[in-house]
Parts: sequence; structure tokens; C-alpha cells
Amino acid sequence: MRLPPGNRGLPWLGESMALLRNPFGFLEERRDRFGNVFRSKVLGREVAFLAGLEGAERFYDETIISRSDAHPYQLVDLFGGDNMEMFDGERHLAMKRVALTAFDETAIAGYLPDLQRLVESTLDRLAVLPRFSATRDLRRLAIEAICWNVMGIEPGPRSLAIVRDYDAVMTGLVSMPVPIPGTPYARARAARDRLLALYRRLIAERRAKPGNDGLSRMLAYTDDEALLEIHHIVIAGFVVYALMAEVLRRLAEQPALREHCAAEVRERAPDGPIPLGALGRMETSVNVVREAKRIVPLVPLAFGRALRPFTCEGYDVPEGWRVYLALHLNNHDPAIYADPGRFDPDRFAPGRAEQARHPLAFIPQGAEPPTGHRCLGLDYSTALVLVFLTVLLRRYTWELPPQDLIYDWSRLPPEPRDGLLVTLR
Repeated sequence: MRLPPGNRGLPWLGESMALLRNPFGFLEERRDRFGNVFRSKVLGREVAFLAGLEGAERFYDETIISRSDAHPYQLVDLFGGDNMEMFDGERHLAMKRVALTAFDETAIAGYLPDLQRLVESTLDRLAVLPRFSATRDLRRLAIEAICWNVMGIEPGPRSLAIVRDYDAVMTGLVSMPVPIPGTPYARARAARDRLLALYRRLIAERRAKPGNDGLSRMLAYTDDEALLEIHHIVIAGFVVYALMAEVLRRLAEQPALREHCAAEVRERAPDGPIPLGALGRMETSVNVVREAKRIVPLVPLAFGRALRPFTCEGYDVPEGWRVYLALHLNNHDPAIYADPGRFDPDRFAPGRAEQARHPLAFIPQGAEPPTGHRCLGLDYSTALVLVFLTVLLRRYTWELPPQDLIYDWSRLPPEPRDGLLVTLR
């Protein structure tokens, strides 16, 4: 067999430390050395890393790749067990259909009034400060939005405690899985346990008295299924704050683009409640969100396992190997995107439509269909950022004071080192 090139690192441990320390840098450095297909060893497992369009085609071929028994130990552990994205076949399809009822068009339209009120109150609070950290305060906004829409938990002390616990969980995801007291991983596990205990009580409350939140739409799950899916949804949605921060930054840096988006808001949703239909008609603003999803380092990898031997770009991947698709590399693939490091929403506009060059060209949240392994919150995350952008452009001006915008790669997702400082008026 012609195995992929790469390094296996230390015995058993392999290259785990390098991957956890900076997964995005790990992928970029090894792609530059070895190409789109390379191998490594991670926590005792042989792993083939795939990038590029051929790699995406192989990864999303269900006859080749399974999601079952594919995810790293610490991911399964801190998620509380196997959620629906760690299954295949009929079980995954049945669970996904239940969850989609909480994120379809009707559900999102019902969430918008509370979402708008939350964004307005958050920006009003931040506007009286001399400056604020977008990564810190928008992280809180993202969690509060999900808590309110998905679980019916209104902003307050309980949602702030959830914010703190998810900070610990996300830190644990990029830490060595050694649960010795005092380590980041041990703190992440303790935070996980607090969150799961809260969600178990919440599920009992919703079964006794359903509401209009997403959890109430998912009561067809067993208690254990609902517990893991709520936790999964919040972790997946937590990172949306980085998209809102990116929009703030890029529109501050590109005044002409900001004015174009503001003109759309004045035309489509100048005041009052923000209708869901108006969000979809703001083409430039939608493309700004798409470009933020493409360029921001949010999710480095998708995880699978080889059901049978297969080849990719001339290399053989044996049956049973873990197969990780480098979503981050595909989002910056020069074979798809012109000048991929440049923030350019027009790449999605008619006439260019770089995302239409291949069915798997634009998959920052996974590939279609919705009932497959595409991210459950794809449309909700877009709506949340568009509501944020609409309220922002209706009522505020802002600027970025001098600061260090280089990423701190030790965090997941990475954040500008100074926290993206913003002056809002």
C-alpha cells in the first residue's frame, strides 16, 4: 500500500500535543509539507487527514466513511457521550429529524422577537462603556441567545453561570485528557457535570409544562437523548460569537462595505420587529455572514472512520483508520477561492459565486442535506448574526482602537490577543 506521508510522533501519544496546542496551525503546516493527504498518530490511533475537494468527496461518501466510533476520546467525554452526530444510518436520521423541528423556518421565526430584544439590550449596555471586548461580551450574547431560544432560560444569573461553564468545557477540548484535580481537563469535566445536571432538571420541567423553546419541540427524545443533544447544540452554537466579532471587525475596516450593508438595512428592515423574510433579502449582509463563516477559524476538523480501504489523491487509507476532514483548510483552498486570505463577501455574489464551483466547495458547517451530517444550527447561526448586524447598523456607529489583532491560537476558537476591543456609540 502507498500510505499517506507524515509523522507518527511519539509512541502512543503520537502528535497529540501539537494537534491540541494549535489544530489550525497543525493542519496548515502539515498540508504545506505533505499535501492534501497526510497521516499522523493521535492518542494511539492512526489518522488520515484529508483536505481539498477530492478529500471532501471521499469523506462524505457514506460507503467509505462512518461517524460511529470516530471521534477523539476527549470530545466524546466532554460532550457527555455519543450524540446524534456520532451515529450513522437510521438512528442518526431519526434523531436528526426530531432536532430539525427546533431549527426549521417556523421555529427560527418564533425565536426572532426574543433574539432582537436580547441583541438590543446587549448593545445598549455596551454602548455606555468606553470600550468593550467583543470576544468576551459577544460570547455572553451567543450563550444567552441559545439559552433563551433553545431552553427558555432568560438572561440572568443562570445563563451567566452557563457561560462560565462553557468557557471551561471549550478549554478542556484543547487540553490533554488527563483528569487530575486542578488541570484544565478536570475543570472541564466538572463544568460538564454541572451543565448536564441543569439540563436534566430542565427536561423534567419542559415535560411537565412545554413552552415555545427548542427543547419543547424535541420532547420526542428520551430524557438521555435530549440531555446530550441540548449540550451538543450549545457547544456547537457557542462559537457563533466569533462570527459576530468578525463582522464587527471587518465592517469597521471596510467603511464602504459597512455603508452598503446599512443601505440594505434601511431598505429592508429600517425599524420595528425584524421579519425573517427581510433577513434573507439583504444579499450583501448575507454574503458578509457567509464570508465570516468561511474565513474565521471556527471548526478545524470533522471526524470519521474508514469502513473499507480507499484511495485519495493516489494514497491508500486502510480500513479502520480514523479519517479527519480538514474543514479549515478547505475554507481557505486557493483551488476554490481567489485570494482566500482576503475578506471578500463579493466572492459569493452572482457572477463570481465561487462557492458554486463544486457541491462541496463551501462546507464550513458540513455538507448537505440537512438530514445528513450538516450542522443543525446552520440557518439559526446565520439568523443570529444577521439580527445582530441589523440592530447594529440601525442604531450604532463603532470603531476599533489600536490593539493586537493577531490570533491567540491556544483558544478554541482562536481570538484576537487583545479580545477585539471596540468603541460603540
